[in-house]
Amino acid sequence: MKNNSFLLKTYMIVILSLVLVSCTNPKQVINIDITAFMYGDEINQTVEVSMNGEYNTKEHSFIGSLVIGDVIKLEHVTFSPGSGLISYHESTRSYLGQIFFDYQSLHFSIEITDQDLYQQLTESNHDRDKKITITSPANNIEEAKRMNAELKDKKLPFEK
Repeated sequence: MKNNSFLLKTYMIVILSLVLVSCTNPKQVINIDITAFMYGDEINQTVEVSMNGEYNTKEHSFIGSLVIGDVIKLEHVTFSPGSGLISYHESTRSYLGQIFFDYQSLHFSIEITDQDLYQQLTESNHDRDKKITITSPANNIEEAKRMNAELKDKKLPFEK
């Protein structure tokens, strides 16, 4: 009888553990619609940015869409904080630049180096040394540069 009681308790603990583990969802829905500040050699202005999708807190990755102003609508993007922002259009994969993102505060800074995206945002030719940075929250270039530096200095989730 003692063995049966022990087995039953062990069985119940295993079942409860499995239920608890299955109830934790590592995916967080991200819906950002915010004014950000965009700056670079040829541009300094506010811009509306929307980022919608799912952030996997276990894998530290985002899959969703990104809209910048009225010009750029990227339906399929993916990234991990501190790495590249990748856009997919049908079978074409494009590296847009580097992104720093804090999923808890929803602060972000995107350093765009893609030539086509640069030209669409600035309406000028891209020189390989030029980039545009889009940062939120920020209302001016000083706030944007400060937030960009803070996000770059922040430990990445997988570095903890």
